[in-house]
Amino acid sequence: MKTDFIDIGEELYSVLLQQAEDQINEANNLLASTKVLAEGIKEQIAEQKKIIEEFNGRMKKFGETVLEAHKTYINGDKHENPSP
Repeated sequence: MKTDFIDIGEELYSVLLQQAEDQINEANNLLASTKVLAEGIKEQIAEQKKIIEEFNGRMKKFGETVLEAHKTYINGDKHENPSP
C-alpha cells in the first residue's frame, strides 16, 4: 500500500527529471542559436577584413604615387634633400 509520502516522492522525482531535461533542451537550443549568430559575426569580420586590406593596398599605392610625384616634380628629379 502506497502512502501519500511515497506518491509525493515519486511525483517530485518525475518533476525534477522533467525540469532537468527541459533545461538541457533549452540550453541546446540556445547553443544552436549562438553558433548561428557567431558564424554570422565571423563572416562579417572576414568581409570587413577584406575591405580593410583592399583599402590599405589602395592607400599604399596612392602614397607611393605621391612620393614619386614629389621626387619627380617638386624636387626637380633629384632624390636628395636640398641643403638649407
